[in-house]
Amino acid sequence: MRVKSIFSKIIIAFFLGLCLSIGFHPDNTIASVFQIAEAYPEYLNGDKDYICCDGHMGTAFYVVASSLNVEKYDPPQYIIAVDVASARSAIDDENDFYRNGGAGKITDVRRHRFFYNWDLRRMYVDSHGNDDWRYLDPKGDWAHTGIVMPAGQVAFLLAYDTEFYSRYNHLADLVRNR
Repeated sequence: MRVKSIFSKIIIAFFLGLCLSIGFHPDNTIASVFQIAEAYPEYLNGDKDYICCDGHMGTAFYVVASSLNVEKYDPPQYIIAVDVASARSAIDDENDFYRNGGAGKITDVRRHRFFYNWDLRRMYVDSHGNDDWRYLDPKGDWAHTGIVMPAGQVAFLLAYDTEFYSRYNHLADLVRNR
């Protein structure tokens, strides 16, 4: 019984320490506190053609708006292709890029295709260009949905000015404010 009490106190202390270290505010939700992409520059080097959709461990991912190609428009089904650029600090200083909004350099660009079924509210990704569609579960973890799900959300917003999944409000603002 005593171990359980100590464990509970450690968990509470950890959570409180986390809240204090990230600037907890009562208006913040757990989702907004942990939105990774918001720490990276919203637009790569101020270029609003490069919209930040995600970031992880010093690398930010940007949807290249000018690369958007609607391949299929047949409601409720849509296919959209878009390039996603990965970028890191231009001066090899992760903190400069991640925390201070410093300049970034593109390290890779990949084409992703997204298939959407509006009636079923299901999004799929084909990262290899061979119609090998993989379902993107909106409740899935980052390992399975990171980069591609927010990129697919940005692609849909760019094409139709409508959110496909509703939990990406910060991305809608980035797309609409460019």
